[in-house]
Amino acid sequence: MPAVLLDTNVLFAAASARDTHHDTAREIISGIDRGQLPGAVIVDYVLAETVTLCTERLGADVGTQLLDRFTEGLHFEICQISKKDFETTRIIYRQYEQLSFVDASLAAYARRTGIEFLYSFDDDFDAVDGLTRLPAAVNPFN
Repeated sequence: MPAVLLDTNVLFAAASARDTHHDTAREIISGIDRGQLPGAVIVDYVLAETVTLCTERLGADVGTQLLDRFTEGLHFEICQISKKDFETTRIIYRQYEQLSFVDASLAAYARRTGIEFLYSFDDDFDAVDGLTRLPAAVNPFN
């Protein structure tokens, strides 16, 4: 099955019961875990941002558990931003001023790899050509 990208806000919301998107994020993550949703790519920038955010807001144990879950999960792949992605990230970051640098790196990775879909609650991605944001636990390949 083809892969989709995961944004930091989905990963964090799944870990934080207080997040407004918690239930939806858990549906997305558990759907990926069970193989009901496509396998997910987590770029290294997103993983670093998520683990740091979880550690700062939810505690070091949550950050560590999250790191282990996604690096050991069968349906999650951690991928590195390449030098080419980094250069494209710089261009996208300047082109779409509403995107953070990490968000621009997701768009750059998607362009290089041909990944079309991204699970995210951030509607800033809606402006990015060639990237379709999925704010719910849906399988875009069905």
